[in-house]
Amino acid sequence: MMGFSISRLHSSVGIIKATGQWDADTVSGTKFTQLEQMSTDGWVALDIHHPTNSQFIASIKAEVYRHLLSQQVIPASSLNISI
Repeated sequence: MMGFSISRLHSSVGIIKATGQWDADTVSGTKFTQLEQMSTDGWVALDIHHPTNSQFIASIKAEVYRHLLSQQVIPASSLNISI
């Protein structure tokens, strides 16, 4: 598991800010420790443990995972490329 912090992500449900842990091998390995959504008055913190937010979290988990994969840096030593 690796830690992540996303300061601003435009998602299908609006603009979000998130921190947590993720596993690059699976979407289900993405866990949030803090989640906020942009409202007209600024950032609104979401209670990630409240049952009413579980559907919202499920709807953005794949988008967050794809974003994290796209930002992942692969060390050159792990590539089989001759220069």
